[in-house]
Amino acid sequence: RRAFLGRVTASSATLLSSAIAPGVAPAFAAADASASASAPAPLAPFVGKAGFFMRIPSGWVKAMDRSGDGPSGAGGETLALVGNFRDIDTVSVRREPMSAHPDFAAAVASVNSTNRRTSSETVKDSDADDANETDRLSRLVAEILTSAERGAVEANQAVGVVAGVEGGSSGVMDFRLGGSSAYEASDGVAGGGGKNTTYFAYDFYTEVCRARIEEISGGSKQCVGPRGDVLDTIQRRNFTVAVESDGYLYLVKASALESRWDAVGAQLREVAESFRVPQTR
Repeated sequence: RRAFLGRVTASSATLLSSAIAPGVAPAFAAADASASASAPAPLAPFVGKAGFFMRIPSGWVKAMDRSGDGPSGAGGETLALVGNFRDIDTVSVRREPMSAHPDFAAAVASVNSTNRRTSSETVKDSDADDANETDRLSRLVAEILTSAERGAVEANQAVGVVAGVEGGSSGVMDFRLGGSSAYEASDGVAGGGGKNTTYFAYDFYTEVCRARIEEISGGSKQCVGPRGDVLDTIQRRNFTVAVESDGYLYLVKASALESRWDAVGAQLREVAESFRVPQTR
């Protein structure tokens, strides 16, 4: 399997820019972490029209913000897409019916019956078994919710790795699942109480071809353009938070080029982990 190079050339970034909505400037330099060395922008509250809460950099563009009140397909809908579209650092919020995810529902039920760690607790020795079980279940959740990406690698098919950006003839050449965890957080606003809800988090890596994927000797793959030339691929890193609320699965996906992750990854994780489900009215 082809190893990630940890860099993307200007030509592959230009290919990615063609899928951005009109009005977003396709200003790409050679993908280099030093190109965006400025300090991260401060985070500001963002309450989506669907009622969820999270914190996002103050300069980010809100490309999509839906209430979710209208009809949606059986597969769910993307409620919000925000980000720095100049460098393709994005965070999307997607909502899907739990009825479409029975395996995830079973895992959530198992976690809810186990004593879990919260983000601020230290696990004691006597709690080690419970902690190990939570780790196992969080890993199971990550595997369940990335089955489409893993299946796309086997079939050389397209999948929504970068919500709202990639599509068309894209195919996933490589996928690797990283770490996973589970934590509890209060859904109430500051000073307003609220119940604790279990949130799952995991990260994964993708290598995407914006043309045709061909297998070559030794099981390796290459990205081939319409003229038969070998094209550069797009390598991205993704951090996802998943949570169940009121019969829906919410998926918050933060994504950036692999070459930019050292510079922006910590803030993207902070944005995704700040997500709180809509409050019941």
